[in-house]
Amino acid sequence: MTVKLIAADMDGTLLDSNHNLSPYLFNLIKQLKDKNIKFAIASGRQYYNLLKNFDDIKDDLFYIADNGSNIYYKGQSIYIEAIDKEELKKVLKDARLAKDMYPVISGVESAYIEDRNDIFVEEVKRYNEKLEIVDDLLEVIEREKICKFSVYDMIDAEKYAYNIFKKYNNKSLVCVSGKHWIDIMSPKANKGEAIKILQEKYNISYDETMAFGDYLNDYEMMQSCKYSYAMDNAHPKLKEICNFRAKSNDEDGVVDAIRRHFNL
Repeated sequence: MTVKLIAADMDGTLLDSNHNLSPYLFNLIKQLKDKNIKFAIASGRQYYNLLKNFDDIKDDLFYIADNGSNIYYKGQSIYIEAIDKEELKKVLKDARLAKDMYPVISGVESAYIEDRNDIFVEEVKRYNEKLEIVDDLLEVIEREKICKFSVYDMIDAEKYAYNIFKKYNNKSLVCVSGKHWIDIMSPKANKGEAIKILQEKYNISYDETMAFGDYLNDYEMMQSCKYSYAMDNAHPKLKEICNFRAKSNDEDGVVDAIRRHFNL
């Protein structure tokens, strides 16, 4: 069966360790488009950040942003899933009390932080093109539609932050998205659900979908498709559920696997 949709994570997957995209990626995406194969960037990053990274081919791509909370195509939003405001207030209270941890809230128009720690601010800017430093995140929660709540753990997110916030898994989705990050979204929002929305919208099956990822925020996405590829540098728990393995992000693993599959 022919693959009709490919989705790929950014950090640790499409981006190498120096945060660079493959020089062969844009041409490959154009080749896939000529074959009527849709390509989606599925990331925890903000939509505006993704748009900047793919400006030359921006209208050729679907953007699954904020870990599946937003989907965009040709500049138009086709899906948004916000978090319950009362739940957000509880999470923010815990984040403020936690040591060496800093909260970020992602709205539709911008991301917001209230801490000015230099290391933290630089890290947040890497993933968010639009960012505002505010005095009170609670005020933003009251007025904005928030799609993702993130916590930056200066030490180890899986070891420390996740253990603090996993209690919210009953009403939200809490996942480890990187060495220093956890993300909290609506239970209806993850990359896998976003893939299913595109599958339904464009009449694409599980067997006609391919995905690439490296971390635990890619977990549901890997369960949404037959051709699930864990990068060689992926988290061990992700490798366990994937049907295929790709070379590492520093070995151009995504481009290599796609070329092999389609004989390009």
